[in-house]
Amino acid sequence: MRKFFILTAAASLLVACAKAPTEPVFQNTEADFPAFTVTAAFETPVMTSEGDSADDPAIYINPNGGGFIAATDKQAGLYIYNLDGTQRDYMALGTVNNVDLRDGFIYDGKPHVLMVMSNDEINAVETRLYDPASDTFIAPENARLSTGELAPYGICLGRSVNDTFHAGLTTKAGIYEQHILSVVDGKMSARKVREFSTGTKTEGCVFDDRTNHLFIAEEEGGLYRYPASPTGKDGQVVIARVGEYGLAADFEGVSVYEDGANGGYVIQSSQGNNSYGVFKLPGLEFAGRFQIGDGAVDGVSTTDGLAAISTPTPQFPRGFLVVQDDMDNTSASEPRKKQNLKIIDWREIESGLAR
Repeated sequence: MRKFFILTAAASLLVACAKAPTEPVFQNTEADFPAFTVTAAFETPVMTSEGDSADDPAIYINPNGGGFIAATDKQAGLYIYNLDGTQRDYMALGTVNNVDLRDGFIYDGKPHVLMVMSNDEINAVETRLYDPASDTFIAPENARLSTGELAPYGICLGRSVNDTFHAGLTTKAGIYEQHILSVVDGKMSARKVREFSTGTKTEGCVFDDRTNHLFIAEEEGGLYRYPASPTGKDGQVVIARVGEYGLAADFEGVSVYEDGANGGYVIQSSQGNNSYGVFKLPGLEFAGRFQIGDGAVDGVSTTDGLAAISTPTPQFPRGFLVVQDDMDNTSASEPRKKQNLKIIDWREIESGLAR
């Protein structure tokens, strides 16, 4: 966790006054929406790369409560962790930025967990499969899918009611594309079915398969909800603007904690003030803001990606949250910082949220 200096109220006022009159200025509401503090249960080992490396996690839980956490090192590849945080595997896939997954993808006649990763350095989506029957990871035929001129920065994966798998691609240019992923003649294939503008630089996104909704975080704009289906109806519902509810740019990772048919929460990383905003589903009411402090392991600062899951495990009967930590306390210095993931018991978060 990186340590920060706090600006005085007078200094903050001077910064606000220096803004151009035409630039929208939101009221600083951090004091009105104070963050409560939780602590992480444990952490993963730091990634090998130095500097800005760890980025985005995704979680798979099998019917027996086992599974894994996948996480990108955007300098080098994909890490696979056991649910206790220990490292299981590493795939040298290059500069993959974000990752997401869904189970039930049929390949070679068998159900697999489909993992997708964005790579805006080479304009591609990287795919890998996990076979639950053999407990192995495999590369399908045509594993790297070109996105043409689109440079996919963030990625999210959804599974529709008719078992169609949709990859949502966000970009630094503020363009969103949606592609249907399938197997054609034994090879991975992608077909573009949707495109619209999200405004400016956008990374975090997540599908809620239960309600057919898509949530997208515009880094300096806000958190939005859209229909998930590529029907041409791309109406935007604003959940929160940057500066509201005590949240600060950049808006980074976003995830859904599911509860029942349409309940639960949307969690948004507020990178600019080391906190997380939580909005209650289905009505999108603000439910609280929290930060992750020192405890069994060090706290968390400037989180990029995150992932939440409500599926119970032996250690976490209400599920858990995984977040990227910008600077683990083992780091030698800021230029040589080491990054990892922190895992938080959802019960700690839930106890502080508005009911």
